[in-house]
Amino acid sequence: MLSAAFFSVLFLLPSCSFAREEALGTLAVVVFIIAALTDILDGYLARRWNVVSVFGRVMDPFCDKLLVLGALVMLATPPYCVHSGIRAWMVVLILGRELYVTSVRAVAESQGLAFPADRWGKIKMFLQCVAIPFAIFVGTHPEAAKSPVWQAWRDGTIWAMVAGTVFSLVPYVIRSATVLKSVGGPR
Repeated sequence: MLSAAFFSVLFLLPSCSFAREEALGTLAVVVFIIAALTDILDGYLARRWNVVSVFGRVMDPFCDKLLVLGALVMLATPPYCVHSGIRAWMVVLILGRELYVTSVRAVAESQGLAFPADRWGKIKMFLQCVAIPFAIFVGTHPEAAKSPVWQAWRDGTIWAMVAGTVFSLVPYVIRSATVLKSVGGPR
């Protein structure tokens, strides 16, 4: 959670020149990647040492969303939206998916039912953790923003992230029907 907060602060620092913006952008990429890698390590160690808990099942996705959605919101606003490739509608789509899954997870957990991330949710998170550093780098480095190669990598990873987000919702909707039915929800 602290790395997500630090990461967000990097976007709020005023830039006095392109050189400063590039340095902060590079630092933001590094902080984001470190935060993502520590999330992977944390999950791996929790499963390996069998220390999975309700608290962890709730807080781990919360911290993931804080990092990812914070990055996407920052990248979809000026001045970064000009070159980041992230559009507001993408953020709304991803936010909607995350709110849906989080809401169903909260209902399930309140009833004592586990509703952990599935393979598709992990693939979605991986795609986000690949696309966001490209968007940050291109969004904060003017030379990369002019390069067709960097633009292609940025756009390819962003569209894979958006498609993965939409596709990953399908299994959650199917699973949530069972959860909501068991707690007296709509049939």
